[in-house]
Amino acid sequence: YVPALRPLRQQAFLLVFPQTQPSRLTQRLAEISSQQGLKADTGALMSLCEKTDNDIRSCINTLQFLHGRGLKQLDSRTIQSVSVGQKDQNKGLFYVWQEIFQLPRTKRKRIGEGFEEAPGSGSGFQRFQHILHLASSSGEYEKVSLGLYDNYLSMRVRDPNLQAVCEALDWLTFSDRLNQVILHGQNFSLMKYLPFLSVAFHFLFAHPHVPRISYPHSHHEASSHLLSSRNALSTMLADIPASIRSRIGQLSLTLDILTLLLDIICPKLRPVNPQLFSSREKDQMRELIDNMLAYNLSYRQDRTPEGQYTYVLEPRVEDVARFSGLPPRRQLTYQAKQTISREMEQEKMRRAEQMMLQRNPVAKEEEIKSAGPKLTRNHQQRLENIVKQTTVETRPEVDFFGRAVVPKPQGPQSSSDSGEKCAVLAMGTAVGNSDVWFRFNEGMSNAVRRNVYIRELL
Repeated sequence: YVPALRPLRQQAFLLVFPQTQPSRLTQRLAEISSQQGLKADTGALMSLCEKTDNDIRSCINTLQFLHGRGLKQLDSRTIQSVSVGQKDQNKGLFYVWQEIFQLPRTKRKRIGEGFEEAPGSGSGFQRFQHILHLASSSGEYEKVSLGLYDNYLSMRVRDPNLQAVCEALDWLTFSDRLNQVILHGQNFSLMKYLPFLSVAFHFLFAHPHVPRISYPHSHHEASSHLLSSRNALSTMLADIPASIRSRIGQLSLTLDILTLLLDIICPKLRPVNPQLFSSREKDQMRELIDNMLAYNLSYRQDRTPEGQYTYVLEPRVEDVARFSGLPPRRQLTYQAKQTISREMEQEKMRRAEQMMLQRNPVAKEEEIKSAGPKLTRNHQQRLENIVKQTTVETRPEVDFFGRAVVPKPQGPQSSSDSGEKCAVLAMGTAVGNSDVWFRFNEGMSNAVRRNVYIRELL
């Protein structure tokens, strides 16, 4: 090491921030170079500071390298021609985006300078080289292009004909196609053309004002929405009958069928009990249920974060055909969705029962045979079971002295007036051959009676 540079080098490693103010750094470097016999003018030292981005360690390393080669005179041309003085620096994404969307500040040309301007100083060629080198050194072409896509419309550009926007879209299309060819064909030699997208955006949208740049989120949101839409369509097509599934796919379902199907399953229904529907409304409800079951759609009750209950379409294919800016679709009421959900559950049970009977016809015949030829009513079965389970002890009829009394046989008695049988004989035995009878006493009560007119029922 050069003895005069050693204290300053040790001091540089102790600095928290390696970049120093240009004036103080230039003054200190002039003192060190003069002590070692290295003549350097102010322009050369300023060029060295600009080339190293005011990094004190890079400046010292460059001076040490030039002094070791026996150089006695240092000028600006030598600083620009030497290939040292710059180190690998990883620039952040926001820095890259800011350099692309912001024009460089015009710098005054110093006296005695006979060389070209520094990178990014203002000329078109230098700006081209600077942005190209900056985009190439970043390496994250995809993230840089996503940031350009999300922020280029918010830039201050005087373009009433939107010509710059059209050209930017063409460059984005070119970049996407190029990236597709690179990934699908494994032709990585084409990656050298990806940084030119940043250069094109710089010349189209660069402005002297400091841009307001936000981190790109549109790609993540679009990917999440695309994934959820594909999952909803896959769930919908999973349980569709084979007769319908063989004729449709995800693309035809999305472009041709889904939009019209969402309008078909939202008919106009009266908010009344389904038993009060007219024949036309019953047919409409039956067709609605058949269509929803055919395309594997149903309503599921869900609870909102506010605590309200609502019915949502399952699977949620409404988001696939919903576009922002369009008027909302006609929605069914909560009662109508509840009625449709209940009718669909009943229809599913009926279809499942019919399918089981079709698959097992032998079990159906056995059930019919086990039922027996004679069917008894429910109340008769109950009374007969009660009578069979009841054991009654029979005792002979006796007189006052305990002797058995033999009953006298009585013939059929008829009334003397009309010749009909008496009420006891005409009544016969009770249900189940028991002596228990039930009689309904007809009557009325004003407590539960009310006059209802026909016009109130209409």
